[in-house]
Amino acid sequence: MIQVHLNDLRFHAFHGIHPEERVLGNEYIVQVSAGFHEKSGVIHSIADTVNYTDLYDIVLERMNVPTPLLETVIMEIGEEIHREFPFLRSLSISIRKAHPPIEGFIGSAEVTWQKEF
Repeated sequence: MIQVHLNDLRFHAFHGIHPEERVLGNEYIVQVSAGFHEKSGVIHSIADTVNYTDLYDIVLERMNVPTPLLETVIMEIGEEIHREFPFLRSLSISIRKAHPPIEGFIGSAEVTWQKEF
């Protein structure tokens, strides 16, 4: 199985259930891992793999749509990636909110979605 990864994609986006998150936004760090079985032999064509640029464009487009729940964002990213690359056998996506607006909280919050096809 081949795994294609996008690591530490950073976005300033406006997701969250609190009104100030829709105004101030937050820093988000996204990881994507997409797995598939090679058709046969060594891959020599972009048509036989996952194009990193297309993967990134899907994430970028969805991260630009303010949404209350990261669970919604992550699942919609996953659905769109699988529509674009139906040959995928596994997909894992995580979105980390770098500075959750929780009083006294030091750290980050993260949602991960994994699926086998």
